[in-house]
Amino acid sequence: MNRLATIPSAGQFTIKAVSQATGLTVETLRAWERRYEVVRPSRDSAGRRTYSAADVARLRLLRTATELGHTISRLASLPDDELAKLVADSGGQARPGPPRGQSYVERAIDATEHSDPSGVEEVLTSAVALLPPNEVVNTVLVPLVREVGERWHRGEVSIAQEHMVTDIVRRLIISVSRGYLRSDSGPCLVLSTLSGERHELGILMCSWLAATRRFRTHNLGVDVPPEELARFALEVDARAVLVSLVMPENEVPALDQLRELAEQLSGRCEVWVGGFAARMVTPEELPPGCVLLPTGADFEQRLDLLAAQYLS
Repeated sequence: MNRLATIPSAGQFTIKAVSQATGLTVETLRAWERRYEVVRPSRDSAGRRTYSAADVARLRLLRTATELGHTISRLASLPDDELAKLVADSGGQARPGPPRGQSYVERAIDATEHSDPSGVEEVLTSAVALLPPNEVVNTVLVPLVREVGERWHRGEVSIAQEHMVTDIVRRLIISVSRGYLRSDSGPCLVLSTLSGERHELGILMCSWLAATRRFRTHNLGVDVPPEELARFALEVDARAVLVSLVMPENEVPALDQLRELAEQLSGRCEVWVGGFAARMVTPEELPPGCVLLPTGADFEQRLDLLAAQYLS
């Protein structure tokens, strides 16, 4: 049987998959549910627990909050927005990684303003050598590219300097991604942008993060028509297709292309929608089979869920 035909419906995960995605043991999950009803999973036809993506997000918040010293008995009754605020106020969003990342960003910006490509490359290479990949992406590369772009808009750096940084980041990601052994047994992920979208840094970073999790990645680059993207995804037995939306206004409406992509895939694999412009889309606007991933954390969580689901 084709593996694609056996994929569970989007957003439904086994307790084993949730355990691997959240870092909570199966025993802890069961105890928290039994004693505190922290989440209320559904049951499949065989009576086994199944969890939604919202359940997984809540469980991750609960784990972080308990690691910060709060008791599960106090946390269990809190709604998700209060949990998130509690974690942020307790410093859960300010761990050692971001300050380290910020120092690299500042040094790279200084080298950019002095038109020093060797300096930029040296800073970013050091970050790759000393920090975990997700920390490099989320606290160094993404903030750097965003800051350089904003400074260009304000006239503080030139278009040549902005292009210099973009090219260095692009080459660096491609280089480090090649350092990961290609897995022949991991889940397959196809990455691309749709017709009219020519920003590739986002999918390059996502491809690197997927490679660190032993995914089989196929990066098709930019400006790919939805019918071609769907055809390739089906040919390689993809478990998911990641589409990056960066420009809010595209010459070919993105939602129309996503609808065509989903129709061509016919539910045989998920379509993940990320990128800057994804934050301007509501889940209700997306066609069936599409999953909105507006932040890097959302993407990494979905990677972990799919990896756990694939192995369970």
